[in-house]
Amino acid sequence: MKGKVASLNIKLPEEVATSNKTFFTAYNKIPQQQPVFLHKTHFEGDGVGDKVHHGGLDQAVCVYPFEHYEKWNAELKLDSPLKIPAFGENITPIGFTEDAVCIGDVFQMGEAVVQITQPRQPCNTLASILCRPDMIKKVVDTGRTGYYLRVLQEGMVAVGDEMVRIEKHSAGISVTETNQIKYGFEKDPEKIQRLIEVKELAESMRDSLLKRT
Repeated sequence: MKGKVASLNIKLPEEVATSNKTFFTAYNKIPQQQPVFLHKTHFEGDGVGDKVHHGGLDQAVCVYPFEHYEKWNAELKLDSPLKIPAFGENITPIGFTEDAVCIGDVFQMGEAVVQITQPRQPCNTLASILCRPDMIKKVVDTGRTGYYLRVLQEGMVAVGDEMVRIEKHSAGISVTETNQIKYGFEKDPEKIQRLIEVKELAESMRDSLLKRT
């Protein structure tokens, strides 16, 4: 399974003002044309504003698939189309949508090796910056959440780099299936337990699922 890095985006946190609030965020990331070093917890020059809910080893890289932009632009009918990285992602890949990749899958991305840990959970920052209070529900309902990566091997990454899945996880639980469980659309206890037992799943998500069993 192969794809590529369509955009590599970073930003340090800053104060951002919207129509109804001001907050500290690194959401408005800037596409980079030069290679950037990926550390264990972040890209060089990148950061998170809310360190309680974002960042860390299991959320080192935020991914949002390139293919979703065309769908959102057709559905939302905004005054101007959404441009990458409108979802605040670090990596915008081509070829790796949520239904095509699984928790625990390992990818070569430039010099770095990364692994999928959990779906991304849409937050109020997304709704505020896009000025769409309904976006959180829309993202959840469509399953176009994106996902997070942990870093297994640090290294340089650049826009245009090939992405290759070098290991498909044996459990084969896709990010789409994980979203179905996470948001309560899938209630089968056996399927929930099977996901809990994937040791590569982010600990924070495992903990939340254990509370439901």
